[in-house]
Amino acid sequence: MSLLTLDETRLALAHDRDCARIYRLILNGEAHSRADIGRILQLRSTSVSRVVGDLIARRLVIEAVGEASGRGRPPAILVAHTRRIGASVIYVSSQSLSGALVDLNGHLVAERRRTISGDADNAAIAAVMAELARDLLDAMPPGMSHAGTAVSLSGLIDLKQGQWLLASRWPRMRGLDIASVLEPVAGPVTICRNLDAELRARAAREPENFAGGTILLHWGWGVGLAYAVDGEPFAPTGSFGEIGHWRLTALDGRRCGCGNTACLETGAALWSLLPTLRRHWPDLDQDEVRLARQLAGLDLLALPGVEMAAGLLSRALANACRMLFPARIWVSGPFSANPQLWARFNTLFRAEGTMDGFAVPDLAGVPASHLYEIHGAAAPLLSRATEALLLGQV
Repeated sequence: MSLLTLDETRLALAHDRDCARIYRLILNGEAHSRADIGRILQLRSTSVSRVVGDLIARRLVIEAVGEASGRGRPPAILVAHTRRIGASVIYVSSQSLSGALVDLNGHLVAERRRTISGDADNAAIAAVMAELARDLLDAMPPGMSHAGTAVSLSGLIDLKQGQWLLASRWPRMRGLDIASVLEPVAGPVTICRNLDAELRARAAREPENFAGGTILLHWGWGVGLAYAVDGEPFAPTGSFGEIGHWRLTALDGRRCGCGNTACLETGAALWSLLPTLRRHWPDLDQDEVRLARQLAGLDLLALPGVEMAAGLLSRALANACRMLFPARIWVSGPFSANPQLWARFNTLFRAEGTMDGFAVPDLAGVPASHLYEIHGAAAPLLSRATEALLLGQV
């Protein structure tokens, strides 16, 4: 599946817009020849050939000779060169930073991962980020151009200043300037909230399921949410949806990595529940994807702390609905993989009710996957780099 969203308003000339339309057809597998393009777009053969020639010259399209089916010249097959451009994505995975190099079709060309100690400070985390960025650049196949590095982050972020303000995983990290770390290594650099990236990618994959308002709640190592209207995430400054740091009387005295006490995460997040869970099941992983498979068959509700977590989170989510009024809620993370816990959480949420005249939003669990986050973070960089190629700027 192509990750590109080409903005034709940036393309002032008719020829450039034709380049974008034809490239999109080839990339999406909707056209395989000049004849296909002419028929679909109702363009003259000379116009099609000129555009295709430009796309081939810019190495966005490859022309291969097909097999002959009789007399005459065999037909030419047009194929998108999906590894013409790649983008690096650095993202948070439990107590690690991970990196992925992704091509225009969203395929993972290379992956890297570095575990980071819980007491790491700005300098230690910056060093790991720079190392990951260099490793991903070194993994690029011959002929691939680098669109830049997208950094997808949890915790509090200042998008305007490009700073990672804090993350409960690494309480000694404060105000890390992402651009200053990565621009000299693998720029240009963009940063985004991880849940916004995931939500954007899910909406691009299934636009018909995103009419109206949608909440994506992550219940995993941390607790946070993203909100989108018709598939477009709402995060004006970067710090938004930190439901995990709402303070609750029932959790008085519990210290949180954000520096406060009584945050929802201290009673509901994986980082706070994992020590108790491991007393009963010592082999539990902290990687959320692997943990989801482990939790699926366990009797989690036998533990009072898990029952309490479900109750606190269901009420917090119901209160968030009274601010955002979503049509649907998707819950990701390892806890939603446990059928008994999911059924209990669903029951508790519906018992919270809603306001007169409003229906209770649809509630569904979605499998934990970093691939959506990677795709959503990489897409803007890949789109801009492709637009620059279409305009002949590089």
